Amino acid sequence: MKGIQKSAFEIGLFSIGLLMFFPSTARSQANDSACQAATEKVDYGNWLRISDKTKALIESYRTDWKNLCDPKGKGKVPLSQLFATAKEIEADFKKIFEAFNDSLLNDSNVDPRRIDELDNLVSRQFPRFVPAFHGAFGNHEYFSPSADAFRENAALGNNEDRAFFESHIPLEGDFPPFIRKTWDYGGCAQYGDFDWTGALKAIARVKKQVKSPAYLKDTSEFEKSIFRELSTTGDNICTCKVKESVLKDFLDIADYVNKEPDYSSQAPAIKMTIDGIKTGRIKVNSELEKHCSGG
Repeated sequence: MKGIQKSAFEIGLFSIGLLMFFPSTARSQANDSACQAATEKVDYGNWLRISDKTKALIESYRTDWKNLCDPKGKGKVPLSQLFATAKEIEADFKKIFEAFNDSLLNDSNVDPRRIDELDNLVSRQFPRFVPAFHGAFGNHEYFSPSADAFRENAALGNNEDRAFFESHIPLEGDFPPFIRKTWDYGGCAQYGDFDWTGALKAIARVKKQVKSPAYLKDTSEFEKSIFRELSTTGDNICTCKVKESVLKDFLDIADYVNKEPDYSSQAPAIKMTIDGIKTGRIKVNSELEKHCSGG
């Protein structure tokens, strides 16, 4: 198993006051970054081969953001469609990075500075003109929609958009939120820290309230990643904290899963893991005691 000085109430009232008395100012401050990126000059540099098709997709995406950010804009594209387009751009960049890495295999004189310059390009330059994106290049390579940026702009969307982004379904990162990274390619499971049942409840709410295929796809993938981690696909568990937290979390998860009809099919696998822990068939190791997450 893989273990890859005002009160909040006062601040809330102040924020509501801003929206009531200065709605356009408060909104523009919240959305400034993505909306500004849609109007910035485009500069792809000369390092990556980006097809005209991908550039056209990005320009269409930028145009839709400009229209969405414009209070007088008409025929606005739904935020869910912008997110779907963002996922297409992300998929294109995965291929672009793969092609670039393949080209390096045939180059025996790679200057290490190229990687640093590419990282600057992907992590700093591209997000300046591609709204609600972030990226990196090096040990981990991605150019993906930013969950935080979309969440900050959820007010530009509808109830479905808000339901999805406020659920905090993870959209990016090298590891899911229930894994703490301990080295480049692995980590320990956050039993005792991660709210497993809370995450499953959020998934269930999204599946009932949301219809957008792009939103549902990410939600489904997150759900699968949770149950993969909880399934009995191995003979050991590597937890970040004390070993006792593992069985406690599994018992809480089992209690929820047994009561939730949507997850009844997962109950046998959860029970099998619990039985394995109790009998010792599944060994529980702790990162606190010994590096158990590989590498």
